[in-house]
Amino acid sequence: MSQSAETLRTLWTDRDDALARLDSKYANGECSPVERRDLAQFIEHGWLIWRNAIEEPLIDRFVADIHSVHRHPGKFVSTDHRHGKSELKVSGKTQDRFESLFDLYVNLESSRRVCMHPRIVRFLYMVFEARPIAFQQLLFQRSNQHQVHQDTSVVAVEDPLLLGATWIALEDVVEGCGELAYYDKSHKLPHYLFKDGTKRFNAAVDDYAACARTLDEMCRNRSLAYERFMAKKGDVLFWAADLVHRSHPRTLPDEASRLSCVTHYCPSTTSPFWFRFHSENRQIESYDAVAGYASSHYRLPAEGKMVSPMLRA
Repeated sequence: MSQSAETLRTLWTDRDDALARLDSKYANGECSPVERRDLAQFIEHGWLIWRNAIEEPLIDRFVADIHSVHRHPGKFVSTDHRHGKSELKVSGKTQDRFESLFDLYVNLESSRRVCMHPRIVRFLYMVFEARPIAFQQLLFQRSNQHQVHQDTSVVAVEDPLLLGATWIALEDVVEGCGELAYYDKSHKLPHYLFKDGTKRFNAAVDDYAACARTLDEMCRNRSLAYERFMAKKGDVLFWAADLVHRSHPRTLPDEASRLSCVTHYCPSTTSPFWFRFHSENRQIESYDAVAGYASSHYRLPAEGKMVSPMLRA
């Protein structure tokens, strides 16, 4: 189905009258002065940074669990970049700080406590006006050097713009490690639609390199500021669905660490796109009654124990 600008459902923060709506919400006591400031930043710029937002003990416990994944072989989903493969694999018995890991919130309580931190859930609830659902998580142990993109192209939900993300620093970011970078206010660019008329990239027919070049040119032609997120441990970056971002080119060795966690969320009023195709993965697990999580790799509920992923050919 075509997803023209006229038919796309949007969050209130993406609408032309968003700042007026924010003033009304503040006047009605729906947000505090600090929350009003944060929402205004998010509306205008498409991103928001909180410094030192996640308590150090929570980060430390999460990092310790990440470094212990090898003690639970077969329970986690991993990339296989070391061998030049695009297919995912299950984790093994050997510690590996090179690969990225998926949906750690399924098997690690420490991940849930970080990515669904009360302050994060509160902000997402205000943006979504609904319960936030974490539906994809990427744990980066180093930069994967992702090219310029918008999440709406590769992190699909039924309503592409009903999407938000957090990038949480689990250690200090060092210049040259492939730091996250983004174009300020790029969430307001005209919609980039692929060959089928949607915002979803289809590898069978679409040229993503061409998309990346076009997005980069659009940002440069509008003189949008290019920002690099030189994060410190515990910092959080929120971004809107269509914010144009990338991994800044790495100058340090390929194995240089950039331990960080990206989580994608949607409101409970929509659903991940994979719900169309994989009925066994439609379960949404509740988290503290204020949020939830789902996974395309695991069958839920986990019922308080570690579960094994289901990898598809």
